[in-house]
Amino acid sequence: MEQISNAKRKISFLFTVGAISMLALVLSSCGSDSTTTTTKKGSWDKKADFGGITRGNAVSFVIDNKAYVVGGYNADGNKRLNDMWQYDATANSWIKRADFPGTARSQAVAFVIGGKGYVGTGLDDTSNKLKDFYEYNPVANAWTKIADFADGTSFGARYGCVAFSVSNRGFVGAGYNGNAQSDLWEYLPTTNTWVQRASLSAKRVNAAALVIDNAVYVIGGTNNNTTVKNVEKYTAATDAAGVWEQKAQLTQRDKNGNTITQPLSRDYAGTFAIDGLGYITTGSIGGSVLGDTWQYNPVTDVWVEYYSLSKEASSRDGAITFAIGNFGYLTTGRAGSSRFDDTWVFDPLGDEGTNGNGL
Repeated sequence: MEQISNAKRKISFLFTVGAISMLALVLSSCGSDSTTTTTKKGSWDKKADFGGITRGNAVSFVIDNKAYVVGGYNADGNKRLNDMWQYDATANSWIKRADFPGTARSQAVAFVIGGKGYVGTGLDDTSNKLKDFYEYNPVANAWTKIADFADGTSFGARYGCVAFSVSNRGFVGAGYNGNAQSDLWEYLPTTNTWVQRASLSAKRVNAAALVIDNAVYVIGGTNNNTTVKNVEKYTAATDAAGVWEQKAQLTQRDKNGNTITQPLSRDYAGTFAIDGLGYITTGSIGGSVLGDTWQYNPVTDVWVEYYSLSKEASSRDGAITFAIGNFGYLTTGRAGSSRFDDTWVFDPLGDEGTNGNGL
């Protein structure tokens, strides 16, 4: 009898261990599924429409958590614009500010130094390439003309440049002046002069600049109507040319970790940075507009796909993008002959698709 009892106990023990193992496997599987379904991949949510008329290829800068949008191109009447609008993210409202005093334009660029905004270059209604630059003081709500780009040299007149602010310094480069360019210039407000810095490795028109922790990443653009695929990182040096280095192309992985073979470098894209991570959204490839969103981690040098704007709004290029606080914003833009005035906020910690258009 004792042998039978021991055998029964052994069978019972094995069954118990097996059941526990199976339960653990089920719980582990459930936990894995739960993690997958709750992974945050960002959300796009509607905000107040842009205050001015619809447009594409405007330019923007941010000072003291207020965004300023200048100029652009409106399809109705086929005209460039010179108005400026300020966005207050806290109040979710747009207000009109002093008009840009230069020729109405699109495809200009902007940067910020010492609490002042700088806007210049671009293309006017008669397809003239522009080189003039202006400084905006938000306290006085007033503009002042400064030295022309590239110290007024003949090749300074251009459009589709790339511009960025880093370490309280402003830079403008690349663009099109009859040919695609790769030069880079820094503006020195103390002397009202432009100084040439280290050139990019590739010529680019309508590229995007992404600033993360005092490093600059230049992405996409075209050269001779061919999309530039490489990403370049610029590290500025005090009173020196600075250094460029190659980084990962925007051809990496989707949100599930799968390698993407489609080349995702583009022109007319929008960028912003939040908490040490960069984001690129919208743009176009070969004239086809995009609505996807990608996150860049500068530590791992890897791109990961995030929630697409096109799931909530129209795909587009030539939109305005900027970051305020822990959120990215996108407004205006174009798709074919259409121009937009809708505004959207991107929350990188948002849960895609769980609550529609509401945060």
